[in-house]
Amino acid sequence: MSSQQLPPFKIKACYLGPVFELEDELTKQAQNLIFARNGTGKSFLSRAFRCFDLHQQCKDLSKAAFHLVSEESSDTASLSFLRGTTSLGELALSKNTDTATVTTDGTIFYVFSEDFVSDELRERGYEIDGDIENEITVDSDNIKIKEISKDIEAAQKALDIHRAKLTESFEAVKVAELATKAKVSKQLRDYKTLTLDAVLQANEEKPAAPPISLSAIIDQLDTLKAIPAEPDYPQAATSLDLQRVKVTGISQLLGEAVSPSTVANVFKQKVEAHHSFYEAGVARVTKHDLDSCPFCEQSITAGEPKALIDNFVAYFNEAEEKHRRVLKEQARNIQDARKTIDGIETVLARQRGKFDKLKGFIPSQSTKSLEVPDKELQSIRDDLDAIEVSLDAKQKAIALPVSLGEQHLEVNLERLNELIARNNEICADLQSAVAKADDERRKLQRDACSVFGLEYAIEHWTSIETLRGLDQKLTELQQQLAELEKSGPSKHAKDRVAETFVLLLKEFFGDKYVFDKASFALKRGDKEMTRGPHRTLSDGEKTAIAFCYFIAAIHRRVTANSDYEKLFLVFDDPVTSMSYDYVFAIAQTLKHLNISKQGEISVNPSKIDGNKSPRPNLLVLTHSSYFFNVARANAVIKPEATFALSNNGTKHTITRMGQYVSPFEQQLEHVYRIAQGTEPDHSTGNCIRSVIEAVGRFCRPDKTPSVQEFITFLAGEDGIPIKSALINSMCHGTYYDETPTADDITLACKEAIAVVKRYAPGHLEILKKADKANES
Repeated sequence: MSSQQLPPFKIKACYLGPVFELEDELTKQAQNLIFARNGTGKSFLSRAFRCFDLHQQCKDLSKAAFHLVSEESSDTASLSFLRGTTSLGELALSKNTDTATVTTDGTIFYVFSEDFVSDELRERGYEIDGDIENEITVDSDNIKIKEISKDIEAAQKALDIHRAKLTESFEAVKVAELATKAKVSKQLRDYKTLTLDAVLQANEEKPAAPPISLSAIIDQLDTLKAIPAEPDYPQAATSLDLQRVKVTGISQLLGEAVSPSTVANVFKQKVEAHHSFYEAGVARVTKHDLDSCPFCEQSITAGEPKALIDNFVAYFNEAEEKHRRVLKEQARNIQDARKTIDGIETVLARQRGKFDKLKGFIPSQSTKSLEVPDKELQSIRDDLDAIEVSLDAKQKAIALPVSLGEQHLEVNLERLNELIARNNEICADLQSAVAKADDERRKLQRDACSVFGLEYAIEHWTSIETLRGLDQKLTELQQQLAELEKSGPSKHAKDRVAETFVLLLKEFFGDKYVFDKASFALKRGDKEMTRGPHRTLSDGEKTAIAFCYFIAAIHRRVTANSDYEKLFLVFDDPVTSMSYDYVFAIAQTLKHLNISKQGEISVNPSKIDGNKSPRPNLLVLTHSSYFFNVARANAVIKPEATFALSNNGTKHTITRMGQYVSPFEQQLEHVYRIAQGTEPDHSTGNCIRSVIEAVGRFCRPDKTPSVQEFITFLAGEDGIPIKSALINSMCHGTYYDETPTADDITLACKEAIAVVKRYAPGHLEILKKADKANES
């Protein structure tokens, strides 16, 4: 439907700041422009419109009544915005209850104002907010898109049903096998993360059978339960120590050649028959110097007994007997070593028996075994036998050296002790494993979870392939849909905001300021603003960037492509603190701004199309006569849709502007209203000075080298006194202790009107005609 077939917009306002009463129509055009001088109430109207905007964003409006309701109102204020008789937005405020009631019907209000700049940019130091999460639903009448969307819905349903059945089966079997049979804790991380999706992700292809089955693991878990309360641990064995059997010393002993004893062989044989007996007796006799036999107590001082005893002493003192004694000692050491070896053999056998009995309870230890030292023990025994044979041969031929031959006792002993150490370590591992049976149990339970996933995948592989086929079909359909929608903007509002912001910054600044879409940050060229945007940008640049961001952020206010045609944009003085080039840039942007049905925002005039990419609904409010005239002259807003907001003292009106706005006309009207009884404001002094200066320059330039000289001329020539000191103080912001009274200011206005009446009466006639037209 075209704009010409629609009824005009209408604004109704009551007690919004200085706007006590307002009810007027705009045009049926989508874009309207209202000019208003300072203090007329323009900002209060824009803030009221912003209440619609904030309400639709679910923002706080608890202070709205405090900031908007006129002090002259006993309680309430309101704003109504209509299209003909259809309400687009209703605002009702109550300052007594601090409430704001907002009703909007189908229109999305979006307001650019000082409050927007403050909330969205200034308080953030002009750092752009990248926290944009909303997605925009793509609306399309494309039949193919609808068909694919329908196919996607069916494919998704089939996939969900099959996945639900498979998931239900998986969870049921999981509970039965793992939680019930294997007693796996449901709080175990491996159990909680064992899901159908995890199994599918881990098995792109059909897996091979695990090396150990789940049933075997469950048997091992059952075995763990049978561990005795007080296990009989295999004790560590002590290393074999044969330090008394010194091979080097024995070899040297055998190699010595000893002189044979002088005692007769018969006597030596007698000693050898009872060596220890005679050795003990001789020791007692020689040690205690006895006179009698230590055994039979007969006297040994007589000749024959004494000679016999001396022979025994002589024998035991000779080298042969001493050498035999050492040989016998080594022989005894060999015998002791055999006993030690027998003992260690028994200890090692007992150790193996306990180990073999206990390891069956611990699955991780069940395949381990202790080494059997038979070979090592036999080698040591053989070495000892060889040594003993050599010692015996030496005793029989003591005068001759005897060779010990090749000997490996020390090497074999080291091998045995290394075996004992290895067995002790294996026993220690078993004891640790028994002590950590809970760790063993948890490991088996984790293994059970892993094996369960493999076995389930193998057993249900056909269903898994069916699920993947459905998923693949859905993916292909979604890719087809994505390709069809690829020509349109992104569904993500953040992407659309960034793209539009980049576009508008390029239009305004070229490459001077750019927007990094990845970091969502403003940059000066390709460099970061180290001082921050708020310390780098001028006031005019900040306003231009705020304007660009406002338009880019339109995407944050919609949830579907169909929402773009519901937008109503309100601009309140978009050219504050701007030089002329930015004013033209903003005017041109507003003129060429268009939004497609897919949500693409453009400032390319060739794309403007009433059906596919129309210009949005705009209401622009401004107090800048320069911007108003630029907008009107360049058809930013059609001339018939340009208006002025004014106050005749009791009622505000919106009247159509038939010509450009002249600053002199605004200022003259202001002074005229004060002279008629309206209350003066902060701008009144400047208006009086401007009116007098303008009249002097255009009507009596010969008498107006300065305002003061023209005032002097008026007093002398026309008898019109002008309070020049008062005017200069008021228009230049001079500090004074007491504010001039309203009567003094009103009198100054009447004097200024007298000057206009004297030199430019036609301007006053225009004002009077406008008043009569309003009254009718």
